[in-house]
Amino acid sequence: MAKHPVDKAKGKQTNKVSQKVKSHRDFLLRVCLFSVIIVSVVAWTDYRGYFNPDYTNDHTRRKWNAYYELTRKAPVDVVMIGNSHLYTGLNPEHLSNALGATCFILASPGTTMTDAYFTLKEAVKVKKPKMVILETFTLYDYESHELKAGALSDQFKSFAARKDVGQKLASMPVLFQSDNYLPAWSNTIRNHSFIFTDTTQLKQNILLGRQKPPREQGLYLGRYIRFTSGLEENTLKKYDEPGFVAYNYAEKLPGDEAIKYLRKAIALCKKEKIELVLLTLPMYHRHVQGYETYKNEILKAIGDKQSWLDLQLPYDTTAFTPESFENTVAPNQHMTYQGSLIAAYKLAHYLQKNHAKAIPNRSGERKWIELFYGSDGYFINNSPLQDGVSKVLMNNVSVSGTYELRELILVPERGAKQLILKLVRPADQRAVPNAFEVLADIQVEKQTMTMPVKLVRSPVHEPVGHLLYISDYLHPETSIGEIKMIQAR
Repeated sequence: MAKHPVDKAKGKQTNKVSQKVKSHRDFLLRVCLFSVIIVSVVAWTDYRGYFNPDYTNDHTRRKWNAYYELTRKAPVDVVMIGNSHLYTGLNPEHLSNALGATCFILASPGTTMTDAYFTLKEAVKVKKPKMVILETFTLYDYESHELKAGALSDQFKSFAARKDVGQKLASMPVLFQSDNYLPAWSNTIRNHSFIFTDTTQLKQNILLGRQKPPREQGLYLGRYIRFTSGLEENTLKKYDEPGFVAYNYAEKLPGDEAIKYLRKAIALCKKEKIELVLLTLPMYHRHVQGYETYKNEILKAIGDKQSWLDLQLPYDTTAFTPESFENTVAPNQHMTYQGSLIAAYKLAHYLQKNHAKAIPNRSGERKWIELFYGSDGYFINNSPLQDGVSKVLMNNVSVSGTYELRELILVPERGAKQLILKLVRPADQRAVPNAFEVLADIQVEKQTMTMPVKLVRSPVHEPVGHLLYISDYLHPETSIGEIKMIQAR
């Protein structure tokens, strides 16, 4: 029986719809397949590290790797968070040795307070510290979604270095606009221009293949020694030149976002029962202006009860000499190694005075000693063991009839040896000598002679419990026998 014309029309229409659906389905399948291929290629190149940047100087990545590694075997008592002002401006080894605690710097160059907050969240999740030190140079006026060029690159670097996927997913919408989500996660997407702009790095990455981050050799607490000499005379003269423009804090007042995340950091520490201390590391006093306005703006937002060690105001001109600062009059002035020592000891004294109960003294614990023994500042703050190289020559005696000597030690230092005298800090704040002279039998290369060694009070090391006097470097084979006399000079 022949089909009705209407039925034939319906059949043709059904076939057309079916073909159209099939065509759409095939298109979607092709799109999905193409997307899977693209995602797979990106995932593979990310996994192999073909578009990784040069990690040689990626201090943020190094810090996070070391933090995770260290917290697997030891508690971290004090976590310090901030930017390059912090990791160049404060010496964590000396701070740790002065307190008998473990202090670690988690900082990233150019970071904002918002990024610092998410760094704090992950650090606390990894291993809850007893205390957090939050550096204030992260506080200025910015909007995370409007960061451009270098500032955005710094934020990518800090985000990429963190490891907790859940924490990163939670922070991503806050830190980045939606069109930066994929670049934040993928080196391939972020650095695909290597194909045209950095073929050398691309070829090197392909040749080396996937590389595991190197394990730290020895103790690493997040420090970076960048500047070893201070402001020079020619640079200092620029402060007197007409037209010199200082770094004006009054033009860098913290914006709403910075204050919001500072408050969130304070609230997080309060919730986790972690003591929080704000820290302002200084720039040279002639380098800045308007700081009081800036500080008052912060105090207006958080109140004056928050613990805050401010080394910019009041400024210690005796301690923070030009030798403490990078040789530049550019706005972003960092501190030198010398400045980082002075800041570390000032912070140690502040914490000992105001937060002593919060920080455990582990200097008598075997594991802590094994971790820190011989590190930068260890012998300055702690007694040597019987290690066959170091030697306690004298301890707990009076010298010059007036001063109480805690100990006199001979220890290895920078391929040489050094004589260190520790004097108990007088309770009455009386004047102390600028130097001591030790007369002793000294043997060098099998030759012994009685001779004086001068020890001068250190201008940068201020241990918590004693005053420090150190000699010049001595021959590495030096040994000291009988002490004949110790005199104040």
